[in-house]
Amino acid sequence: MRTIAKALVGVLVGILWAGGVLAQFGQGPDLIVQGIKVTPENPKPGDVVTIAVTVANVGNEDVSSSFFVCISVNLMPDVVATELGLPLNELLLGRDQVRRLERNRQATVTLQWQIAELPLIRFRASVDCAFNQVREQNEENNRLEQPLRIEERYINQWWLDQIQARQAHEITLGSPEIVVAVLDSGVDWQHPELINNMWVNPKEIPDNNKDDDGNGFIDDIHGWDFYDNDNDSLEGTTIDFHGTSVAGIIANAADNIGLTGVAPKVKIMDVRAFDPKGRATVDTIVKALDYAVANGARIVNMSFGGLGCFELPGQLRQAVERALDKDVLLVAAAGNFGEAFPSCVSYPAAYPGVIAVGATGTDGNVTSYSQGGSKLDVVAPGGDISYEKFLELAAKIENFEQFLPLLKTAILTPYPFGGYGPFFGTSAAAPHVSGVLALILSVNPKLSANEAAFILRSTATGRSPRSRYGYGVVNALRAVQQAKGGF
Repeated sequence: MRTIAKALVGVLVGILWAGGVLAQFGQGPDLIVQGIKVTPENPKPGDVVTIAVTVANVGNEDVSSSFFVCISVNLMPDVVATELGLPLNELLLGRDQVRRLERNRQATVTLQWQIAELPLIRFRASVDCAFNQVREQNEENNRLEQPLRIEERYINQWWLDQIQARQAHEITLGSPEIVVAVLDSGVDWQHPELINNMWVNPKEIPDNNKDDDGNGFIDDIHGWDFYDNDNDSLEGTTIDFHGTSVAGIIANAADNIGLTGVAPKVKIMDVRAFDPKGRATVDTIVKALDYAVANGARIVNMSFGGLGCFELPGQLRQAVERALDKDVLLVAAAGNFGEAFPSCVSYPAAYPGVIAVGATGTDGNVTSYSQGGSKLDVVAPGGDISYEKFLELAAKIENFEQFLPLLKTAILTPYPFGGYGPFFGTSAAAPHVSGVLALILSVNPKLSANEAAFILRSTATGRSPRSRYGYGVVNALRAVQQAKGGF
């Protein structure tokens, strides 16, 4: 969950490289990675593959000393991880030593590895890694990446199973007429999971530098970036993974590639208010919420909150009331500090009329980090640990074997710039509820916000105690069935 006005370091950074001393230009050896081959070519999770890395010396001198070749998995491109300052990105699988390599010669190292449950695995090979022992002409060509896609049918999307979303999809995948605004840190609208599911402002002509619809925002095609005050979250200040992950849980494309969202045919409106470290002003949040309401969002997802149970400045309450008056559904994260604040949810989730969402783990039980109390409405999948705990653990991880147990307790989501990675907390739980509400409205768009919320609560799987579960675990199938049958 995002904490307003508090820095939250996001996830995922690369192993640091120490650059070797360059040889005189045009002289000396030059090591490159020529290729990465994975066999078998179309593995599924659990299969053991052989990763063969071919390196070559294309310089004009021999390499007479030994050097290492490292094989890793990357979760996102280095440029993204570096800009975000994230604590986990490149995860070492193993390394092997090459004793020497004459000029114009090749060498191949191999590694066997059991495929993990990730939709996209970015294998990376690095030559002269670890100790940088070779003085060479060019160290910029010492790395190569090879992506490997895993078919969606092999990915255990336990979060969809827990809320019976797959069964609900036999009735509806959602309607493109239903718009869900993601009020967050920005959405990578170019991600393959999301590019076809982004809201497009029907009254705006792209890239003509005019406010065609007269709403006060020029070229607001997919929404507005209120942090940078421009029309594209991908321009200006770098986005982090949080908003893209939230959007993916709601509306990942149902195309048998990657992952599937709770409502994979609805549209996502991007209203950015947060910086890459999870900070935003109340004023910016208010502007983003007002924009979403004014431009046709039926649901606004707010995976953020103030620390603990302390109420936020009054202008946010007023913006919430304006949205509710316009018959817009507001969904918010209950908070990730359940051990310190077990009997209250954070704001804006605590405001009357806002649907407050707690988190369940892989076993279907509410998690210890999830805040609760009398204002909690429902719970939904959030993973076994909190977002904050994930950041703490991620900073200590050194290799993929340490990362794998963490991955299995998470919800997999899209990351910016084509990647995928883990997501946790009530920040992840809230978009599951937004997705279920979107399915409800898709089969019965005439429902009011209050009617849709009633169906959501009344069809949840009841659990005790009420202070920890609210009305229970949301159930997409029962909710859609009831909505389709009429209120």
